[in-house]
Amino acid sequence: MLLALHCILSLILAWNVSAAIPAFLRPRFSSRLSAVLRTVLLYLLCLFPIIPDFASTYLVSFAAFAIYLLAFYSERKEKTAAFSVIFFSIIGSWSYLSSWWIQRITSGGIPFVMSLLVASLLIILSLLYFSIFRVHFKQVSESMLLDSFTSRMWNYATIVAVTPSALVLTLVASPPTNILLQQAMAFLAIGVSTVIFPLLYQMGRSAKLSEENSRLKVRAQFYQGIEQQQNEIRKMKHDLMNHLTVIATYIDLGESEKAMDYLKEIGAKFSEMTEQYTPSTLLNAILNSKRQRALMEGITLEIKADMDRRPAIDEMDLCTLVANSLDNAIEASPPDKMIRLELILDGSRLLYTISNSYVRKIQKQADGSYISSKDDKANHGIGIRSMEEAVSRMGGRMDISAHDSVFRLEAVIPVGNP
Repeated sequence: MLLALHCILSLILAWNVSAAIPAFLRPRFSSRLSAVLRTVLLYLLCLFPIIPDFASTYLVSFAAFAIYLLAFYSERKEKTAAFSVIFFSIIGSWSYLSSWWIQRITSGGIPFVMSLLVASLLIILSLLYFSIFRVHFKQVSESMLLDSFTSRMWNYATIVAVTPSALVLTLVASPPTNILLQQAMAFLAIGVSTVIFPLLYQMGRSAKLSEENSRLKVRAQFYQGIEQQQNEIRKMKHDLMNHLTVIATYIDLGESEKAMDYLKEIGAKFSEMTEQYTPSTLLNAILNSKRQRALMEGITLEIKADMDRRPAIDEMDLCTLVANSLDNAIEASPPDKMIRLELILDGSRLLYTISNSYVRKIQKQADGSYISSKDDKANHGIGIRSMEEAVSRMGGRMDISAHDSVFRLEAVIPVGNP
């Protein structure tokens, strides 16, 4: 009976976890045979008991589960690491609890009827828990909120998920002498494991809201840029009669070369306001707006754009990257009054680079992230984080360096084959 109980509880555990994992991690192999093999291997892992007073069983089981995920699923390392801990907190909690009760039943002194009752209660409790578990994991997976998670958020989720695992490891390695305390800690571990998915849902909603705010900011900058361009065009139209008068005067005086130079000067000003750098209207508006802002600060913005098509990436995320990096470069007031920007579409990659000189001392935090040099640090330093999140959502990587008095930001973003 005890062997049958262990097999039934392990089957319930493996069946539910095997259904949940593909909802969050992309399977490395898509064949039906691979799906069956994944389920069978997970069942065998769940059969491996986590025995109280033997910490090695817990560590071996966790290592085997991590290898299992790496072998059968392909995802970002931060996401895989988070779900390794999240799912094993559930596996470890239930394996410990069932092993503990089975050990008590086999220790003798318990009537057969009572053993049967305990076994039935364990099965009912397991079914009840996993019915709740299915509701929560489906809510998170179907909401698509996790797509907005950054590497930092996955790290936070991993830290939270470590809590039930740490509780179980404590119970296995050094169990309290009080049986009620042991059970309280075991059920607390299961309870925290249950709460992880609603927590992921709330974190996802927060990330989505932050993403939407970032998009709204870019849209606002876009409309501001368009409004600024329209104001400049209206000024030129208002002054058009004056310009025509100057040109007519030069022609009447026979100074045609001066008339041509004047026409070229007007054309250059109009071109500066409506330069078509890329096939993206939104991106062009951002670049023209920031170029005008730089000129007002006495800074030359040198733009090299080589894009023969609109890349198949989120345009708002790309504009978030460009707008925030240009704002930072302009606010840095480069001593040589020069900012260089490159936007190159190279096959299946979009290469973005922006650089400017600096004189202030560059400070870093312990994790390598840069500290704002502005006085109001509470409201600054957000731009780099927004850029990192935008690049992460586009599936790219971003690097920042500061050497030889040159601050340089580089991003490589996959865009697929043309």
